[in-house]
Amino acid sequence: MNLGAMLVLSEKAVQGLLSVEELVGTLERAHIQFSTGNAVMPVRLVVPLPQIKGRITSMPAYLSGDRALGMKVVTYFRENPTQGLPAILATVMLYSPETGKILAIMDGGFITAVRTACASAMATKILANPETPVMGVLGAGVQSAAHIRALCRVRAMKSIKLYSPSGNSARRLKEELEPEVKIKIEPVKTAEEAARGADLLVTATTAPEPILNSSWLKPGAHINAIGSHRPDLREIDAVTMKRAKVFVDSREATMAECGDVLLAIKEGAIAERHASVEIGEVLAGKKPGRTTPEEITLYKSVGIAVQDVATAQLVYQKALEKKVGTDVEI
Repeated sequence: MNLGAMLVLSEKAVQGLLSVEELVGTLERAHIQFSTGNAVMPVRLVVPLPQIKGRITSMPAYLSGDRALGMKVVTYFRENPTQGLPAILATVMLYSPETGKILAIMDGGFITAVRTACASAMATKILANPETPVMGVLGAGVQSAAHIRALCRVRAMKSIKLYSPSGNSARRLKEELEPEVKIKIEPVKTAEEAARGADLLVTATTAPEPILNSSWLKPGAHINAIGSHRPDLREIDAVTMKRAKVFVDSREATMAECGDVLLAIKEGAIAERHASVEIGEVLAGKKPGRTTPEEITLYKSVGIAVQDVATAQLVYQKALEKKVGTDVEI
């Protein structure tokens, strides 16, 4: 690589440089840095743009231990699918911590999917019971696919129950993933069927109202709650939030963005402290995780910039090693 140039990495290039096992370790280190005061990260800045039917979001962060400085920019234009484009597009930029010069720019769509799933895998490793033969997945989109791939790498499972409202997405995902993960995937007709008897549960939907009911949960289950990252959206009912031992990626981001938690607090079901333990504090040994086999644990993910920047730093290092990407003079 020409060290005076910027490295450009496509989605395909990024995909070829990341492995689940390596990324889980990278995210563990990033979360420990974040929760022990060795990272700088504001809550994401979301700028609504009704004039052009879209919005733009910036997510900067700096990890002191990794000396990783970067920012993800995400755009949402709801009419993009009519032009053959995804509604959500993302780019991650990495900068020199010595000079601030841009080092690399890379596709952020795959990074967002895989870092979210690998963060759930990270949380599952430390919070779930050792034996988790059955996984239930609510939702059958990009995040559900990424979670099935990642969680199958950190837990031995015998079966996966997959729910999508229409059923079509679940059937397509079964056909795509079953040969790859070599685990039986069963599309089911209701969210309740997916949740009942599950040792691991993933909620990755755009549901505006709770899609999960506490009465469906098996004692000792672990939940990775992914979908809600707006104050007015929730997947998890208030009873489940109260019943579970809750862990978050970021206290500040959760209290600014997470409808699952904010609406449960508003309804008086929980206090703010109930959702105040960061997963990085557990990884650092500063706070306890699961304490009994019977308790229900819940990792509430809103997705934070330290995850994107740590992932981008790993991608960049791998790209330099393998001489992948295109140098561009700017």
